[in-house]
Amino acid sequence: MERSEFIEKLKIIAPGTPLRHALDDIQDASIGGLIFFVDDYKKYSNLMQIGFLLNCSFNANKLYELAKMDGAIVVTEDLSMIIGANVQLIPDHNISTNQTGMRHRAAERMAKETGKMLVAVSKRRNTMTIFFGDFVYTLNNVETLTSKITQTIRTAEKYKEAFIEALTGMEFMERAGSLTLFDVVKTIQKGLMVMMIGQEAEVTIAELGNHGRFPQMQITEMLVNVGEEIENLVLDFSDELVESEEMEETLTRLNGLTEKEINSFGSILRILGYDITTASQAVEYFIRSRGIRFARHIPRIPLQVAINLGREFGTLYNLLESTEDELKDVDGIGEKRASAIRHAIDIYKKSGQVTIPGF
Repeated sequence: MERSEFIEKLKIIAPGTPLRHALDDIQDASIGGLIFFVDDYKKYSNLMQIGFLLNCSFNANKLYELAKMDGAIVVTEDLSMIIGANVQLIPDHNISTNQTGMRHRAAERMAKETGKMLVAVSKRRNTMTIFFGDFVYTLNNVETLTSKITQTIRTAEKYKEAFIEALTGMEFMERAGSLTLFDVVKTIQKGLMVMMIGQEAEVTIAELGNHGRFPQMQITEMLVNVGEEIENLVLDFSDELVESEEMEETLTRLNGLTEKEINSFGSILRILGYDITTASQAVEYFIRSRGIRFARHIPRIPLQVAINLGREFGTLYNLLESTEDELKDVDGIGEKRASAIRHAIDIYKKSGQVTIPGF
């Protein structure tokens, strides 16, 4: 199941929703329950026997009261209707299941056979479990989730600080002519860790429901400009210049790396198009940027124009030595943009200071 699809399922059942209110009541009353979510119950009529066909509007209190009866409750996926109660589910008994209780075994088999979501509330274990296709997930309580997201945010903050420091260090090293591919990859690694932690936090925040508003704001703020800076590093330091239409695929590959792959130099170097695969080789590989990141930090310079500058001048050094007339020869640059770029170059040369716009 896709992460985005799972997150949407969590949102339906998260604290603060009517469904979660009913499920909490069922759990607190220690009566247990099984909810089957369908688009059209008639599609699955051969897999269940409905004790009471209700077709009534959904209500959290109704759901709680109906859970007092044996069997499952069938609800529409959009939570608009309660279709039936006291339902006996009859999935194929040959479908494998790792569950032990009868309610959970039926739920897992039904989820696998129909591809629909079921939620089982355990009377004995006092847990809520989501079954969706082959996917099984036991919900955590708010206290556990709050502790988890707090630790996640602290970790993300540390990586974000390290990412900003690495970007700053790269600018100093490029000015000194000592920048290596090793430094570039280490910086990308830190940025990717921030992005990965942010993605993992989405699940916890979705599960927190109305308790996840402030953590979401913190994570959102943490991720500001990180993706764009990783994109800039790829554009500036890939072995061959990545065109704008290829950028999305490259970023998808980077963001799809596991933590182990992120910490492996070879994985990132291959995506950047280099034949070398080890950190020791990368340390010996001195490199210059194409000036694309520098250009993108200039106000009102579009991505494609920045790429055009990188293609035309090849290195940041060449870009810094360009004249306004040479700049105007680049596709997408007129007199105003040439003047703005030249002004930014003059400030960069005079300052000698390193700043990271956007952070």
